[in-house]
Amino acid sequence: MRKPGSNGAQTLRNLRIAAIQLLSEHGYQAMNLRMLAGKVGVQAGSLYNYIESKQQLLFWLLQETTQKLLVEFDLTLNAIDDPEERLRQFVAFHLRYHIANRKQSSVLQTEMRSLTAKNYHAIAKLQRLYTDKVRGIIEHGARVGRFHVEDAEIATFAFLQMLTAIIRWYRPQGRLSLNQLVEIYTDLTFGMLRADDGAGTRRVALSEAPPRRRLRAITPAARRLPPADSDNDADLIAES
Repeated sequence: MRKPGSNGAQTLRNLRIAAIQLLSEHGYQAMNLRMLAGKVGVQAGSLYNYIESKQQLLFWLLQETTQKLLVEFDLTLNAIDDPEERLRQFVAFHLRYHIANRKQSSVLQTEMRSLTAKNYHAIAKLQRLYTDKVRGIIEHGARVGRFHVEDAEIATFAFLQMLTAIIRWYRPQGRLSLNQLVEIYTDLTFGMLRADDGAGTRRVALSEAPPRRRLRAITPAARRLPPADSDNDADLIAES
C-alpha cells in the first residue's frame, strides 16, 4: 500500500470505506476496481496512486482489521488478572467489536479464501495471535481451577466460532438488546467451561421478551486455503 500525501488521506479513507461496503455486498470475485472508483468518485486510473491491485487491496483491509482487533484486545483486557473477569470482559468485547464492525468482520470471515497463498498465511498468522490470546485466558483459568476443560485449544475454537457467528444473524431491531445478548453469551461461555458459578451475569427475563421467532442455524463457511499459483500476485504481500 503506497503512502498518500496529506491531500490523499481523505481519499484513502473513502477508498477503505467503499471497498469494505462493496466486498460485503458483492464479494471479492464480483467486485472490480472500476466499481470501487465509481463509489469513491475518482477515475479508475487514479486508484493506482493508492493500491497496486485488487489483491493488495484485500490484503490491506484484512491486515488492518485483524491488527486493530489485536490492539483493542490488549487495551481492553491487559489490566485484568482474574481469569473469570477477564473471560467475562472478553465475551463483551468480542461481541460488541464484531457487531460495531460487522461489515469488516464479515469480509474477514468470508474473503480470506480469496487471498493468494502467501497473503493467506500472513493473515492467518495474525489471526493465530488473537486465538492464542483467547486460549491463554482459558488455560489460565484451568490452571487455577476456575475453568474445567479437557482440551483448551478445542474449547477456544468452539468458543470463538460461537461468538463470531453473531455477525451472520444479528439485527439491531431484533427482540433482544445487545446487552441481553452479551449476558446470554456470557452464560453460555461459562457453561461451556463448566464454570457456571462464576458467570455472575443477570439472567435475561425471557418471559418478558417478545414472542420467540424461529431462527435458522447458520454454519460458518469453512476457510479454504488457496493454491500457491492462484493468480499472478502469489508472491505479493502488501506493505503496511
